Amino acid sequence: MQRKKMLIAVLAIALLVGVVSAATISYFGQIKVTTTVSQAVLVDGQSYPFVIEEDATVAGGESFCRYHWLTSQTSVPVSLKFETYVSPDSNGVTVSYLKSKGYKVPVTTVASYGIPINVTVEDIGSWIQWTFNFFAHNTSNAEGDGKFAACVIISFDGAKPAFQIHNNDGTCSTFPWGTWLYSPYDLTGGGWHGWHTSEAAWNTKVEDIWWIDATGNMYYVSNSEGKLTVAIHKTKLDATFYWAVYASIAHFSTIPYSISVYPGDFTWGNETFVPATILEEITSPFTLYAGQVLPFYIRYKFDLLIKAGTYDIYSTVKPAP
Repeated sequence: MQRKKMLIAVLAIALLVGVVSAATISYFGQIKVTTTVSQAVLVDGQSYPFVIEEDATVAGGESFCRYHWLTSQTSVPVSLKFETYVSPDSNGVTVSYLKSKGYKVPVTTVASYGIPINVTVEDIGSWIQWTFNFFAHNTSNAEGDGKFAACVIISFDGAKPAFQIHNNDGTCSTFPWGTWLYSPYDLTGGGWHGWHTSEAAWNTKVEDIWWIDATGNMYYVSNSEGKLTVAIHKTKLDATFYWAVYASIAHFSTIPYSISVYPGDFTWGNETFVPATILEEITSPFTLYAGQVLPFYIRYKFDLLIKAGTYDIYSTVKPAP
């Protein structure tokens, strides 16, 4: 009996050993990667489903631009398109998508007295900047208590002025000489040929206006380079606008009193302008290349006879087939 039990135990152990020796593995190893994926293209640095919300108040017949940008986060080109939807309907609403043309125009002003100066008008990103170089055509050493006066005049239709930006040359006694000021044009409000630069209420300090930047001291003692700049944010201009400049040099003992303008036939009360096309339309579909940042502008234009009301305008950036 004892020998039977022992035999059964031996057989059981042998069977167990056989089972163990026959076991197999299902794989040799395993790799786990936890990956966080970001979307290929961002709009204003935001990703889906974030909605960028803006508002505006505008009258029929007017238009305005808003600045945005696309950012590629991928190493491959992406084909995109803009899609527009207007609620309750798009009658009287025109939406276009624009990009910079890299506008740059160097000019020499035409002097009616003394010497001309150089002015460069150029796209510097979100701004159009005018740089006045008062010594570009000067051949004498500057001596005396000289001063530089500059003015940029803007028109939106090429005929009627809209506003000017100037470093007050004493026209408005309320502000110190050399103060950069914004002055709108209003022919119906009287003034001198529609200009009210001598009236304090019609002038606003540029430092209080976010979409204008102006640099450079009026006086040579604080501005030995003789350079002034005026910059206007593109969203306050248009795809095409019109400009003119006026400049004067005074109070130097070695440099003649000078007045110059551009275009050459510009006169106060009979203003003429230079056209500037700074933006061009983006035609869908278009390609955003690897790592590219594409600044763009949405232009909203409203028909003169548009029905008054609230319009929700959606601009969607979508993959193009």
